[in-house]
Amino acid sequence: MTRQVLLLNSDKPEVLRALTRRPDVTVRVMTRKVYADLYRDHETAYVDSFADLTQVEQAAYELAAHGPVDHVIAATEKSVVAAGLVRALLGVPGPGVDQSLWAAHKRAMKDRLRAAGLPVTDHAQAATLFDVPGAAERTGWPIMIKPVFGAASKCTYRVDSEEEFTERHGSGDFADLAAGRLPIQVERLVRFTHEYHCDGVVHEGKVAHAAVSRYYLPPLRITPNLNSGYIADRKDPFSRQVLELHAQVVSALSLPAGVTHLEVFRTGTGPVIGEVAVRPGGMGISRMWWHAFGLDLWEEFVRVSTGEPPSPAPLTPRPATVGRTRLPALPGLREQVLTRPGVLEVRTPEECASPAHLEAYFEAQDEESAERVIAELHSLAVPPA
Repeated sequence: MTRQVLLLNSDKPEVLRALTRRPDVTVRVMTRKVYADLYRDHETAYVDSFADLTQVEQAAYELAAHGPVDHVIAATEKSVVAAGLVRALLGVPGPGVDQSLWAAHKRAMKDRLRAAGLPVTDHAQAATLFDVPGAAERTGWPIMIKPVFGAASKCTYRVDSEEEFTERHGSGDFADLAAGRLPIQVERLVRFTHEYHCDGVVHEGKVAHAAVSRYYLPPLRITPNLNSGYIADRKDPFSRQVLELHAQVVSALSLPAGVTHLEVFRTGTGPVIGEVAVRPGGMGISRMWWHAFGLDLWEEFVRVSTGEPPSPAPLTPRPATVGRTRLPALPGLREQVLTRPGVLEVRTPEECASPAHLEAYFEAQDEESAERVIAELHSLAVPPA
């Protein structure tokens, strides 16, 4: 019997490949017209933006006219809430609108996590940029500001005082944040020593697989060209804390199934949650998992999103520390990196679906050695002045 999947996606090819490998799955797609060529072999409906829920509703009914839908999958952060609405409209099992908001709307997410007693920084929602100082009075300065909906580190700013905010706002520093026409998340600045992420596979409300990784440098402190990190030692006490925190987050969000990407700050008083996404992490994280554990997070995402059980855990994960780094796609750099000891693979821009980047994966003896490898690879891409 054929399973009917309605996929909300942009240009993420991994999820489409995983779905089309299944002979019993038929895929219908909701996307933007700019990605039309990727879905020529599928029934497709278009929206200008997943944030326009009126268009999402119309596109959902257009696709449902081709027959009942068994599963709705949101492959991008921007489509998570839209997918919740589509499930509610079509009567499809899975996270509804409220659960989807907890997984995508930064204020709703942190309200939910705080209500569960989990460690999040003080936060408030501002309707517009003009309301930020008032919100900051409730959280305390310094602050981070960002849109309540958003992926990665786009439109995210640190502001240390009301005077600094007023000056920068007046000079147009936050124009991109204002242009989004979204409420603004205001958060008390977290002072941390390192930033981690915990990625996991959730099935029937329980964590089936999870691993903690450490960023070489926090994403806000390094260019996306050099985003990098490595799998952390799961026996380390802090890693064990993060794994337990991840399980608590899954429970607090009432997540039935999916792949999670939880950002965590290490502070002097313990872990503090940054935010959580319910989709595989980007920047090569899924491929790093494949090298470390033999598990493809996009394959696991499709499995649990369509009601299949997750893959069994590998009996012998790679004993070394596995790491990754993005690099700019400079002439000859891939060949240079491949000659370095411990390098497992360097993916081309075509393979990692990014025209300007390489993705390098390596193994090292331990975390300290992994940091030295990353520093060396970065020096090849950005020689000292």
